[in-house]
Amino acid sequence: MPAVSNALPRQIVHPGPVTPDRMRAVACEVQPVRLRLQTGCDINTAIARGFAEHGFEGGYVRLKNVAMRKLHYVMPAAAPDDSHAAWYSETHVMQNAVILDAGLHAGERDGKPFLHCHGTWRDGEGRIGMGHLLPFEAELLEETTIDAIALVGALLVTRPDAETNFPLFNPEARSAKSKGEFQRAVLATVRPNTDLCYAVEEICRTHSLRRARVEGIGSLVGADYDDGTTLTAHASELYIQEGRIVEEAGQPYAAIDIAMIDLTGRHSHGLLKRGLNPVCVTAELLIVEQT
Repeated sequence: MPAVSNALPRQIVHPGPVTPDRMRAVACEVQPVRLRLQTGCDINTAIARGFAEHGFEGGYVRLKNVAMRKLHYVMPAAAPDDSHAAWYSETHVMQNAVILDAGLHAGERDGKPFLHCHGTWRDGEGRIGMGHLLPFEAELLEETTIDAIALVGALLVTRPDAETNFPLFNPEARSAKSKGEFQRAVLATVRPNTDLCYAVEEICRTHSLRRARVEGIGSLVGADYDDGTTLTAHASELYIQEGRIVEEAGQPYAAIDIAMIDLTGRHSHGLLKRGLNPVCVTAELLIVEQT
């Protein structure tokens, strides 16, 4: 069991040395694109082919009401030994499922397309599940067209991480030019024990973003919601339902509404209270300027 302090905000101790930089961010551009997702292959391949048809390596996708032939997922769980601070549950299997709502980053692992997805789903008998989608064990029921955000000039790439002992997505610059209409954006990750809202605000200050939309997925050490709800389980999986940066007194102010499942199996959602929500393992964010 990982050591979690009683101080506020909650903290978690990972097995490796603490990485000095607590946020990593790469300036980039984004373009809206409609992806045609094919059947007869896993969803990882379908998403990668969809972006490739438009000449992009990856981006961010919000999946809503997408019918699935099969869907495998895991939930957060306590680590079985001291090699990690948190782990995953056994695999849960759904047939004839629907992805009700999910956030999905399409990037690269070992030189090949790879996606990371957290979401909420329902099986054919109406049971609701939530957690981390296993991308090679999920298949669409039928050909589907979805809206997505394509990345230009940056991509999330999986690298070994000494602090958490997990392979994690990291934002990396790519040589690419926009192909048409684009918006300024920042692709970023946030490290453990760093408040999610404050980190987003700092990234926006650094990159001179006064108003922005925040997309992404990640994990927290418990959660403190704006309505007064406090959860203390030390590991979770979340996706951002709605994230906004607005300007207040000349400074960026983050309002991040999430959906989350923790290692007790509790589902929760709501607006995060700023300053009280430290990241557990990572948060992967796409911050898109709004004009």
